[in-house]
Amino acid sequence: MDRLLTIEETAEYLRLTPGALYTQRYRREKPGALGVRIGRRILYRPSDIDRFLDEKQNEAAAKNR
Repeated sequence: MDRLLTIEETAEYLRLTPGALYTQRYRREKPGALGVRIGRRILYRPSDIDRFLDEKQNEAAAKNR
């Protein structure tokens, strides 16, 4: 099982601000929407974030073909 990341850790990993993730979550846009609310906290699985990044990379590669 993945260690869950806080919104601050996730933002640092993605080189975003926590505010950007909150905004994406509010708008139901990825990667912000990938978080899971547990109590008062929003936590992220690193595997979900990595999967999102892989999808974006594959989309970019397909556009460049």
